[in-house]
Amino acid sequence: MSCWWRLVLLVVLVAGSGAMMHQALTGHQVWEVDESGRVLTTRLLEEGLLDVLDHSRPSRTVRVSPHAVHQVKTALQEAAIPYRVLIYDLATYIKEANKGGREPRSPVDTCTATTCPAPLKTHYMTLSQMEWYLKEMNRTFPSRISVSSIGKSVEGRDIWLAYLPAANSSGRAIWVEAGLHAREWISPAVALHLIDRTIHNRSAMANMDILVVPMANPDGYVYTWTTDRFWRKNRRINAGTTCAGVDLNRNWDYHFGVGASTNPCSNVYKGPSAFSEPETQVLRNAMLKRKDNLKLILSLHSFGQKLLYPWGWSSSVKAPDTPQLVALGQVFAQAIKNATGTEYNVKNSAGGLYLASGATDDWATAVLKTKYAYTLELRDLGQQGFLLDQRNILPCSEEVWHGLTEVIKHIK
Repeated sequence: MSCWWRLVLLVVLVAGSGAMMHQALTGHQVWEVDESGRVLTTRLLEEGLLDVLDHSRPSRTVRVSPHAVHQVKTALQEAAIPYRVLIYDLATYIKEANKGGREPRSPVDTCTATTCPAPLKTHYMTLSQMEWYLKEMNRTFPSRISVSSIGKSVEGRDIWLAYLPAANSSGRAIWVEAGLHAREWISPAVALHLIDRTIHNRSAMANMDILVVPMANPDGYVYTWTTDRFWRKNRRINAGTTCAGVDLNRNWDYHFGVGASTNPCSNVYKGPSAFSEPETQVLRNAMLKRKDNLKLILSLHSFGQKLLYPWGWSSSVKAPDTPQLVALGQVFAQAIKNATGTEYNVKNSAGGLYLASGATDDWATAVLKTKYAYTLELRDLGQQGFLLDQRNILPCSEEVWHGLTEVIKHIK
């Protein structure tokens, strides 16, 4: 068994929700596919036959559901693409690894002034804890932060926007959004720590207003805590199929459909139409209200330690101001390296990762005309992936803080 998957399973055991999560993973296998199969695995992903867990290395680690094992195996064999099975049944393996010990419990779902006075540093926060913290900060520091619901999710949960005004506001603003992909828990964790650091160190953001949506996909996030830790999409009920959810980072209206899927069973399902989802509608409307003031847009994701700039829909067509995007991105990466030694690479989205339209940064660049728009892939480089150990929360948040504050100096 690979070292990476031993670490993954440790995190599942610590952060999991017990039998329900095990049940969701029954019969799921984890395979490692040779780099020669990159094009084929992308097609199988779009067809809803597998889930790509790692884009950061040449070989791909994929999760294959029970109903797709035969089809995926046949496709790889016919294309003469080498692969090996790392785990034959993910649920069984987790249960066996946990034998002899008590079933780990989820962290307490609520906060008090003594249990959650700030974002947790050693545990990922539940949605209820996030909401408690945001409201408590709004009550405690009313002149430094204003928290409001900007709309509802598919299942009716609030999507919260934290507005942190500059002491001497120039009207210029930075937008940070997190949690579009439910399983990327490090993303909202970092966003919450950025809020906390800004509240207590407002001068670091100069005269920029800071707007943060720490959890853009609350339904999906709750589902990762209760049912399926690997869930990525929102929780839309798709008519005519038993497959739920839309990939919110393929649902924005710019070159809609490139690098996405029309299959509701795919993890990159784009949805029936651009902005079909209430979550992306809410984000769009909030950004449009401030479009003339937004100087930087940062969408937090994981993983791979990359700062990605547009376009995602094409690797051959250059986005406006590409040299400036690259230069400012290098400022971000160098600030982190200087402060912590951690390396982030600045890459074009399509060239450095894969073709993917319908993402926040492409839409912001094309429609809002925001000069600096990026997708930030947070820790790590694939050793733990989406199931990043919670010990990374604080150092990952600190390195993003170093990078962001330096970027703001250059924009200023």
